Amino acid sequence: MRNKTGRDRWKDWAVTILAGEGIIALLALVGYDNLLWMLPLQILLLPVHKVLKDRRAQRRKQQHIQGFREVLQSLMTSLQAGYSLENACRVCLREISGLYRSEHHPTVRQLQRIVRGLELHRTVEQVFMEYAQESQAEEIYEFAVVLHIAKSTGGNVVDILKNSMEHLQNKMEVAEELQVSLSGRIFEKNIMLLMPLGVLLYLRAANPGYVDSLYTISAGNLLMTAVIAGTVFCFFWTEKIMDIRM
Repeated sequence: MRNKTGRDRWKDWAVTILAGEGIIALLALVGYDNLLWMLPLQILLLPVHKVLKDRRAQRRKQQHIQGFREVLQSLMTSLQAGYSLENACRVCLREISGLYRSEHHPTVRQLQRIVRGLELHRTVEQVFMEYAQESQAEEIYEFAVVLHIAKSTGGNVVDILKNSMEHLQNKMEVAEELQVSLSGRIFEKNIMLLMPLGVLLYLRAANPGYVDSLYTISAGNLLMTAVIAGTVFCFFWTEKIMDIRM
């Protein structure tokens, strides 16, 4: 598996830290009206980092899967036209690059690595297995394994591509239907989690004196700490419940 470059890792950390500190600063201002509370709230930075990291990884994985469907279609068309699988990969790179019009798209970058690997006389099975490991997508890994078996035993690669594309299409349709069915629940969850902070902001704007005691006495600080802790707990609990992986 190809590791991220140091630049990519630092970029991810920088984005995570900035986003995490922004969230912590908002909680300190709304919950305690004092940025000094950012210091004890730093305990939230690690779970925030994990959430943001997981969401970025999930987005990248979905990009890989969406792009892989186009890759399969392009490869199958080229093979049916008489190209070898190696040359079909080169044609696929040109087509996918024209489709996404960006060298930074994950699928385009992976195809560039595949073509470079083929130019270095690596086998097509090896480069696709690395593609699967980099993307961490089960669908691509299954294709790489079946491709390896087919190349070893002399199987029909066109049939493998066709079956893989049908399987991927069916799986994506089910995932899209599931996402649509959950979208309403996810929206409700987000509203419920933001409601305590929203109510507090409204009270501070409409009648500041009404909530002054929350910021001036120890009992108020304890209450806000309990509210923040409960909100964080509910957030991770609902994330766990709705984390349905296909």
